[in-house]
Amino acid sequence: MLTPIQSGTLLAEIFSVIDVVPTPSVQHSRFRAMDLTTTSEVLITVVPLSAGNLTTLAAISDRLKKLSHPNIQAHLGLWTDARAAYLVDTPLVAVANDVVAKPLNAAQIRRLVAALDYAEALGFHQTGFDLAWLTQADHQGFMIQHLGWPRWALTSAPYSNPDATGIVRFGAWAYQLYTDVPWQGLDALQAQPPLPAGLTPLIAAVQQGTTQTFGDLLALIDAMDADAASGAVGTGPLQATTFESAPPPMPEAAASSILRGSPVTLDGPAPSAPPPKSDWEPKTLLIGFALVILAGFVFWVLPDLVRSQNDLQAPGDKNLAVASAPMVVTTQAPIASAKAKIITEQAAALAETFLRKLIALEDLGLALWDPTALAQINQEAMAADDAYRAGEPQAALALYTQLLATVTALEMALPDRRAENRTQAQQALLEENSALALKFWEIAAQLNPQVTEVQATWQAVQKIPTISALLSEADIAERAGQLEDAESILREAAALFPAWAPSQTAYARIQQIVVQQQFQSSMSLGFTALAEESYDAAIRAFERAARIDPKASAAQDSLEQVRQAQLKQQIQSLFIDAQKAETAGSWRKAKTVYETARSLAPNLTDLTARIEAITARIELATALTQILEDPARLQSDAELNQARALAITISQLPPPVGDLQARLPVLTRILSHARRELTLTLSSDAQTTITVLRLGEDGRLGQITETSLTLFPGRYVVTGSRTGYKDVRHELTLSTDTPNRMLTVVCEEPI
Repeated sequence: MLTPIQSGTLLAEIFSVIDVVPTPSVQHSRFRAMDLTTTSEVLITVVPLSAGNLTTLAAISDRLKKLSHPNIQAHLGLWTDARAAYLVDTPLVAVANDVVAKPLNAAQIRRLVAALDYAEALGFHQTGFDLAWLTQADHQGFMIQHLGWPRWALTSAPYSNPDATGIVRFGAWAYQLYTDVPWQGLDALQAQPPLPAGLTPLIAAVQQGTTQTFGDLLALIDAMDADAASGAVGTGPLQATTFESAPPPMPEAAASSILRGSPVTLDGPAPSAPPPKSDWEPKTLLIGFALVILAGFVFWVLPDLVRSQNDLQAPGDKNLAVASAPMVVTTQAPIASAKAKIITEQAAALAETFLRKLIALEDLGLALWDPTALAQINQEAMAADDAYRAGEPQAALALYTQLLATVTALEMALPDRRAENRTQAQQALLEENSALALKFWEIAAQLNPQVTEVQATWQAVQKIPTISALLSEADIAERAGQLEDAESILREAAALFPAWAPSQTAYARIQQIVVQQQFQSSMSLGFTALAEESYDAAIRAFERAARIDPKASAAQDSLEQVRQAQLKQQIQSLFIDAQKAETAGSWRKAKTVYETARSLAPNLTDLTARIEAITARIELATALTQILEDPARLQSDAELNQARALAITISQLPPPVGDLQARLPVLTRILSHARRELTLTLSSDAQTTITVLRLGEDGRLGQITETSLTLFPGRYVVTGSRTGYKDVRHELTLSTDTPNRMLTVVCEEPI
């Protein structure tokens, strides 16, 4: 369902709506609008995008733009945007509020059939044509609107008999127009006397299939015109209606003009004539068909070059004046007749050559790139045809020669025309001028039908109105803060025509805005996580920001901040672990932790001092441990002095001291008893050889039963050996706590 379209709305970025054109409810909406590129008024029919195939509409539009007839509304083109498709036509001048007034007189019926025959001859077969589109116009009599479109392009209402040909639908319409009742069949036609006498055989011929095209129907009307001057007055709804017939047969030129459907008014009293016959003579019908065939040449080959019957009225008056005077008939000499025949044949040949060249130029878009020249050619061609029909072959030959020279010159100028047009088309793209781009690339496509590059560019250029609509839609989304939606819309617009700078610029701009927004969002999340010391989350956020905008230094700087914060936290944790180790006296563990911290932060100078202090503590602890484990080493004066110095050093240590000072009393006690003599009594079985290590020769006691030794406090090892038995080994520590120790050493276990 389309959103209501108000006055001032811009359709396809080109047409500004002026007001609504009243239409029946079953028909698609129509509007009067201003074409902003030409400042001219147009009539627009809105076709919903869901109605049907736009490709089909575009193909029909291309053909209809070439359709030109005074009683058929001119089609200008098909435009689309994101909202709908638009059939753009010339506006109707002084249009009445209702469909064409009834009853139509015979002249109007003939003009209507001639117009439909013209369209049918050009290939627009109206299988679904609805004559409700026939509109009364003050200055033209009537106008057929929207000829050639499929029904779904004009109305959403269902319709019956969709496969009926246009001529059958015409017969049913004509019957209902004059009787106000739907078509009831041939029996009802014969039983319906109020129909005008001249209309009954027409409808009968249509419904019986005698006439299968509008051309056949036109020939039948012409035959009737030649056979009868007027119809009969009926009864009932048409009592006061006179069904007028056309005047007597015209000369060939006039007949050709009528066949084009020119707006000739044949109103007024009909000339006197014999009473109408009940049927038409075969001879008369053949004459009518001959006239149609003769007129068909002009209708098919040069429909736009035949002027209306109104232009022939002045010469007709002159001929009437001449006809009133006595006329002398003379016979032309054979040579002059032959010469005139030759000139006539030359003129006809030139006309054919000229027409072929003109058709070729029209196929190349002459109406687009030089409409003035085409209008001039059409005018001169009508003059040449008039001279030819008036029996003035020499004048016609001269005119056709000039026409041939004109189209030949246009043909020769095509390379320059193509080059100039390509320059203009490219410049329009560079200047981002959508109206000129559409204009010049359409011309380029017409001028270069076989150039793939041009055709491809033209296909893309035709998407500019759609792109413009998407740009407007994206702007609305951006203003509403829906940046991602705007980016998606502009991505679609940019893909439609990569060479169209406005969409590419807009897409690049919105991309930058979206990137900046995403970048700022990621940076904000990163800083929030950093403040909360959620370093992993902060790193993920800053890394995402760096991926969004690799050139932004802020993301890298922020990542460095996180690393420094992590490092600081890690070093602080290491310091805590090291201090715990120092307190426990785990000096080597403390040193390892400090060295790890220094590897992470080499610039922290106080770490080196801490490591040096810990190394000194390790040395003191090692020396202390050695003394405590072997007090006997203090028997040496040097060791004793070093132990005393160690005790003094430990007592004066600043923190951290760990367990050094806790172990200091033990050292002090050992020092105080270092030279106190203690007794060790050894006993054996007189068969075991006893040795006290560390005493040298004094320690070789031999095989004894018992002996006493005087020793200083310390750690000693006593061994025993005996042949055939396993050796024994005893370790003991002498201290003041046990001043008299006794030990038995015997080898009792045989080997």
